[in-house]
Amino acid sequence: MQSPQITAKKASILLVGFMTLLHLILAFNVELGGDEAHYALYGLMPDWSYFDHPPLIGWLQIIPMWLAPYDWSARIVPIALYAILNYLLYQITVIFFNEKEAGSKWKGFASLVILNTSLILSLMGMAMLPDNPLMVSVLALVLITHKLLHTNHIKYWILLGVFVGLAALSKYTAVTVIASLVLIMLIEKKWAWLTSKGLWIAIVVALVLISPILYWNAIHEWASFIYQIEHGTNSSDWRISRLLQTQATQFFAYTPFLFIFGWWMMLKPSNYLKQNSRLLLLFALPITLLFAWGSGYEKSLPHWVSLAWVLLIPIIVDFLWQIRHRTWVKVISGLHIVLMGVAVLVIHSLLFKPWIPFPDHKHPLQGDHGWPQAAKTAIELQQMHSKTAEELPLFVSNWSYASHLTWYSRPQPVYITSAKQTQFEFWFGKPTNGMNGILVAPHYEDNPPETGTLNHFESCKALKTEDLMGAGSIIVTYHYYLCKNFQAEQPGLVSSVSQ
Repeated sequence: MQSPQITAKKASILLVGFMTLLHLILAFNVELGGDEAHYALYGLMPDWSYFDHPPLIGWLQIIPMWLAPYDWSARIVPIALYAILNYLLYQITVIFFNEKEAGSKWKGFASLVILNTSLILSLMGMAMLPDNPLMVSVLALVLITHKLLHTNHIKYWILLGVFVGLAALSKYTAVTVIASLVLIMLIEKKWAWLTSKGLWIAIVVALVLISPILYWNAIHEWASFIYQIEHGTNSSDWRISRLLQTQATQFFAYTPFLFIFGWWMMLKPSNYLKQNSRLLLLFALPITLLFAWGSGYEKSLPHWVSLAWVLLIPIIVDFLWQIRHRTWVKVISGLHIVLMGVAVLVIHSLLFKPWIPFPDHKHPLQGDHGWPQAAKTAIELQQMHSKTAEELPLFVSNWSYASHLTWYSRPQPVYITSAKQTQFEFWFGKPTNGMNGILVAPHYEDNPPETGTLNHFESCKALKTEDLMGAGSIIVTYHYYLCKNFQAEQPGLVSSVSQ
């Protein structure tokens, strides 16, 4: 009796199920990273929009934060979004590159293997970032656009408006989606779209969806728009070294396999002659070029281009599928699966428990380690040296540390010793002249802290130093200071607080 063979669909379900289970196990055992804590706070303090990002990432966290404001609940939504991303990527691969040959659905499974063996993409499967809802929205938008290239049905135009709006509510770089749609209309010669009532319905739907962003900015002096514009244009010094450093980071973060084949597919002229691969490239190229050029002014973080790399995966799979019998393809693909599969498991295990010994203060995950203990110690020192938290509030030097500390010391506010505008100013206001406080500084910050200048304290006294260990070495050291007389930029002026 012949044993039943596993299908591509079942194999895909097993792979996604395994990654979901892995992420759920970590969700209950790993403290939140800085970004995760920041967006969990969005959910605790919902608003029409936020200073540094559009509101969808915060809205998605409202119900989890209302039901159970814990570390694990902050990860339920990103884990679910990652499962949906896997589903959409499978569908795009199978629909776009189905040659009606036996076994071609295994292309969909192959796409999921590449996705889940990419170091950064697999980690993003459990950590809430604006890119998570952005990738889901744009992959759905790609499927809708594919439908519109073959039909003019009004329901697809409505869905187009919905997913453009959701992409814009996810991240401001969704502006590249508009460029992609215009390029598709021009290249595919879909001039009839301009006179289609569906297009204008889609525009209205998208504008309605993004109206909360416009409203929040209108009542906050367009702070978010100004921040985003200055974020990428405040340097006139463009350096190719920054661009190359950014690309090198992506080479390792997305794996050499995905990076090399991704650029190959973008530079391969024949891919632009086939409509389905061209469609994916027209969505991937604008965001790739935006951050490639922008990284010459300021090095881009690797996850900012995650959408582009995900969109390139089906093209890579289709290319390699056509030449799958060649020895070099089998060798390179096999090595990638084995080496990167192991690397993904090792990195996830390090999050669970830092079991690999590194030299003191050299652990790669030190920035996201130990903040629950740091918050506990800071509160103890606060209670020891003052009668109320209001009398001696907590301070840090930047927004990422503030996110960690605020999440683990909530509901009290945390202030930042910096003139740079952040979301925390809109939540808690700026620290005012003459304030005293407990300053928490990890070892990778300036210790002792700067004093006697604007946006810093007049003096700081060391209260405690705390080493947090793992695998026999010091992962991170936290320094705690009792600081006096904060020197605000405008003495006596109390900032307004927007809740």
